[in-house]
Amino acid sequence: MPNPVLFIITLAVGFVGSFIARKLKIPSGAMIGSMAAVIIFNVITEKGYFYSDFKLVLQVFSGALVGGKVAKEDVIALKKLVLPAIILVVCMVLLNVVFGTLIYLCSNLDIATSLFATSPGGVSDMALIGEELGANPGYVGILQVFRLLIIYSFCPPMFKYMMKKGIATKVTVEEDAEEYLEELEGEEVTAKKGFEPKRFAILVASSAVVGIIFNSIGVTAGMMIGGMVGAAIVTIATQKTLFPNKVRIAVQTCSGAFIGMRMTRESLLAMGDLLVPILIMAVGIVVFVLFTSFAIHKLTKLEYATCMFASTPGGLQEMALLAEDMGANALQVSVLQTCRLVCVMSFFPTMIKTIYYIVTQLGI
Repeated sequence: MPNPVLFIITLAVGFVGSFIARKLKIPSGAMIGSMAAVIIFNVITEKGYFYSDFKLVLQVFSGALVGGKVAKEDVIALKKLVLPAIILVVCMVLLNVVFGTLIYLCSNLDIATSLFATSPGGVSDMALIGEELGANPGYVGILQVFRLLIIYSFCPPMFKYMMKKGIATKVTVEEDAEEYLEELEGEEVTAKKGFEPKRFAILVASSAVVGIIFNSIGVTAGMMIGGMVGAAIVTIATQKTLFPNKVRIAVQTCSGAFIGMRMTRESLLAMGDLLVPILIMAVGIVVFVLFTSFAIHKLTKLEYATCMFASTPGGLQEMALLAEDMGANALQVSVLQTCRLVCVMSFFPTMIKTIYYIVTQLGI
């Protein structure tokens, strides 16, 4: 039953966590701080609540945030993402098969549960599809939640460190990289000076309309992708629209709260039985992100920072927000993350079913 009071309290907890994390200058503090605060609140009280439909609103704003920065030359450049998308898909298959098999061999989980737990798709999607094919949906859901928590807790600090060292940016000297990050943090001042409420309202309205259309016809992550397309149409037809920094922080904070709500006492209590799979998954994520981003960067010359965010198997909305927050190309990240989602939803269930059939027939 909907509970508006608990929803407001949950968001308030998220905003407190966001404020503290940003004050402590934690990388992507708005999202991470909110996520951590809501996890603590929900595990202790079991009173956390989040309207599922509110995620659609967040997706529209996230899409508008990315689409509002699109220029004509960006759209033309998208044809360069065909090869990166192919590399990403191939690496995803390797990640799923290799680390899913390791979990199967090193734990008591069956092969179907192990493979669905390591699939880089949505938490609920993988759990529901996994149940249809004989996996344990509870374990799949819990391991998928831990996958996201590992990504959002560990990857942003790692990425920021690499950017400071000049590893993941176009600059190669540490002082230049520091200056580059300071310029990104200074975008708040620029946004305040150039913000036009009317233009921003039109941008969001266009994002919402196209998002609703995409969602109604069944496009994967339709609200987010449609929101991005709608904003891009307005931006290309007119000019780039600056996104208020406070709105950006609010979207990131609410997204963090939504992620944090997925961690419950049940998830925490299951850690004992799932410790080995969680550790294997943690190693697998780091290996996957570093290997895939390096391969895409070297083979396509795409900027390393963008490659890292595109290779991280988190949510489309969340990775686009983090990429935008840390100076990567959010549009390219969104396109590649969309390819990942479409591939996972359309191809992985059949692949896992085939592997499951082979394993059961051979009695491995």
